[in-house]
Amino acid sequence: MLVVYLDPYFLGDPLFVPGLAQDLAAREGGLVLVHGSGERGERALESLGRMPTAVDGVWQTDDAESRETIERAIRDLNREIVHELNEAGVSAIRVMGADRGLLKSPNGALVAGRTGWLGDLVGQGVVAVVAALVEGAEGPAEVDAAESSGVLAEALGVPLAVLTTRSVEGGGAVETLAEAFPDPSAAARAVAVPGRARAGLRVTLRQAEGSSAIVTTG
Repeated sequence: MLVVYLDPYFLGDPLFVPGLAQDLAAREGGLVLVHGSGERGERALESLGRMPTAVDGVWQTDDAESRETIERAIRDLNREIVHELNEAGVSAIRVMGADRGLLKSPNGALVAGRTGWLGDLVGQGVVAVVAALVEGAEGPAEVDAAESSGVLAEALGVPLAVLTTRSVEGGGAVETLAEAFPDPSAAARAVAVPGRARAGLRVTLRQAEGSSAIVTTG
């Protein structure tokens, strides 16, 4: 089992999710895929005439309309990812971070809540696509997907993986997750426990030349 952080860099590529769906259809075992609103959220805010500003991977929302727009964007993206996976024959389900207390953000600190049910589902071979959305004081609120992936990996006791912009040629390791992330600052947010930033195994999901790779912290 792996928790995989889907960086906005990749989700902004219209060919990425269809390619990922084909990759996952060819492998066995469950996964947890974690994502935020990414470029979808940015465009949604721009459509309202807002100037999108991100802090630690989260678009800042100062009013109810902006919050609802981001919530809608992340839910729509989640629905589309799951649909694409299902169409490829992958047993994938939609999950919100707020579902059954999976993720919580008391006093602004992101923590894992009840994760046993998620682990049970993934243990049966299901791919759970988790949107980084928690229940906030003013309703559903987006949280940092990078940090969410690290928190969930730690709570489930499984490796965290990130997709990188590098192709894999003969394996090998990179020094830190920061070297692998398209957005280096996200690496620190994804690692829930100091010392887990060391990257170990490099495993190829994509088979095409110049494809993306997975870096695990296990």
